[in-house]
Order: sequence, then structure tokens, then C-alpha cells
Amino acid sequence: MDSTSLPVGRFQHIRELDGIRGIAVLAVFFHHICYADIPAGHWNGWITLLSRISVYGSLGVDVFFVLSGFLITSLLIQARTRPGYYQDFYWKRALRILPLYFVFLLITLLVFKHSAVFVLFSALFLANISTIFHVQNFGSPFWSLAVEEQFYLLWPTVVRRLKVKQLGYFAIAIWVGCIVARFSLAMKGHHNYYLTYMRCDGLALGALMASLSSAKKDRSRFYFCLLGAALVLLGAAAALPGAMPGYIYREACIQTAAPLAFGGLMGLSILCSGSRATAILRGRVLSFFGLISYALYLIHTFVSLAYDKRWPLTVGDTGAYILRFVVIAVVTLALCLVSRYVIELPALSLRRFVLKTPAPLAETEMPLAG
Repeated sequence: MDSTSLPVGRFQHIRELDGIRGIAVLAVFFHHICYADIPAGHWNGWITLLSRISVYGSLGVDVFFVLSGFLITSLLIQARTRPGYYQDFYWKRALRILPLYFVFLLITLLVFKHSAVFVLFSALFLANISTIFHVQNFGSPFWSLAVEEQFYLLWPTVVRRLKVKQLGYFAIAIWVGCIVARFSLAMKGHHNYYLTYMRCDGLALGALMASLSSAKKDRSRFYFCLLGAALVLLGAAAALPGAMPGYIYREACIQTAAPLAFGGLMGLSILCSGSRATAILRGRVLSFFGLISYALYLIHTFVSLAYDKRWPLTVGDTGAYILRFVVIAVVTLALCLVSRYVIELPALSLRRFVLKTPAPLAETEMPLAG
């Protein structure tokens, strides 16, 4: 795709999105390995600096949401007049998500005592509301997948029944509603951003971009550029209050700013697809991590838990810190490759038996992380 066109009509594989997905999953990886799972205390300067940077890696999940909203909505718009619309969509999701997902649900059930109820919630894609019922959360990756699957329970029907222009307005309404709910509950002291209606603005923004990219060519480029720039500016403006310690709406501002900024940058990357400006996003390294992002997202937390249980990290031990990082990274990457060739690709190959319309390569190779 050259830099003068947008993915209009038939879905095109935008290589820049693989790189963006790679950045997102690496951000989440560093957040957990270098910040969330590190015991607090005195560390040397570079470890402390890495920890302070990695704290923001959790926002990689918001990148996934925007990406997912754009990619899935684009495919749904393209497929909505085809036979087997619902059958194909849900079979694709099931064969992409469920095999590896249920492997880790089984691991959770076998490894963690008293996790049966949480596993049941997760199997029903309700992990993000388990704490409301005072159920202990045993697996942090499951909540974001629950948000996505709850959103996509009804979204295919919305896409099929609305015109593309109406779909864009509907996506804006969801985005605004999510922000209103987030700040309204923050006023009352509630900050549970695992709930779908408080975290689906990224999915809605991605869907909005998909509706714009499906419009007429002569107008979509202008609107895409305008939207991308506006989202970046809005995201920056929303993030400013979030930098104020103790501010009651600090977390709400950050959660609002992240999808805006990431959505804007992603839109501009799509607009400049194929150009020198986005060459780094098409590079092999980021594309590789984008390809294994779903497995990496699920696997690394379990590897980290297993390592820390066997070899607890002592505060201030730099050598142990480096060894821990290297072992977790190597083992995680090895398991991702095993997962891809033993679980994920064999599962995807089954789609030829259940889909009404064969999926093109761009869909087959699209890893959807939560």
C-alpha cells in the first residue's frame, strides 16, 4: 500500500500495525517484568529508571484495544454482505483465541489452589468482573480478553445493521459514554477500569477509524489525517491533569488520554503506510513481536510467577535481577514459538472446515492480543 491511499474496500494487511502491536506487547512485558513484579526497595540507578519508565507499559493494553477495534470492525464491514457473516466471525475468534486461552485456564486451575471459581468466570469471559463477586483474580491477562469478547458479543450485529456513516456516529457515542461513565464513577470514588463500559473507548475509537477508512477515497484521507492529529492533541490535553499527584481524576484522565493519543498515532501511521516515516514499524523485529503478541501476552506473566516462586528476587541484587530478566525473556520466547507451531497455527488451519468464506492471508496471520 502506498502512502496516498487508505485501506478502503477489501481489507489490506497494513504492516505498520504489526509493528505497533509489537510495541504494545513489549510495553506490557516490561511493565510486568521490570515494574509490577519487582519488590519495592533500593535498587541501583538504571534499574530504578527502567522501573519508572515501565510503569507506563500497562497502557500497551489500550493500544491493543484501539488496534482490535480498527481491525475487527474493518473486517466486519467488509464481510457484512457475505453469507455466514456471524458464523465466520465467531469461528475465527474462537479458533484464534480459545485454544491457547483454555490451556492457560487449565494451568491456572492446576497450579493455583482455590482458583476454580475464577477459572469458571474466565471461561465465560467474565474475569474483569470477578472481583465484584469477591472472587480472587489469579491471572491478570484474562481481564482484557473479557473486555474484548464482551464488546464483540453485540458489535457484529451493530456493524451489520448500520450504514458505515451511522456506525461512525455510534462509535463516537460509545466513546463519549465510556468517558462520562469513567468520570462519573470517579466522582464517587470508584476506579475499576477493568469494567467494559469504563474501558471500551479504545475499541470505539478503533471502530471509528475503521468506518472512516471505509468511506470514499477522496474524503477518507482528509478525515483520517484530521482525526489522527485531533486525537493526539486531545490525548496530550487529557494527560496533563493526570500528571498531578493526588488529583481525584488522575487515573480517569490517564485512561482517557491513552486511547486518544494511541489512536491518533495509529491513524497517522495508517495514513503514512508504506512511507519512510513508518519504516521502523515495518521492521522484522517489531513485526516478529507483533506476530507472537497474543502468546507473549498470556505466557510471560505465568513464566514470571513460576520464576519468582522458585527464586524470589532480593532487593538490591543486580546480578539476580539481570539473570531473572534474561531467563524469563528466553523461556517466554521459546514457549511463544512452541505455542505458535503446536497450538495456534494448527487451530487456525481448522478454519477451512468451518468458514463459509475462506479467510485471506491477512486475516489468517492477524494475531489479536487482549
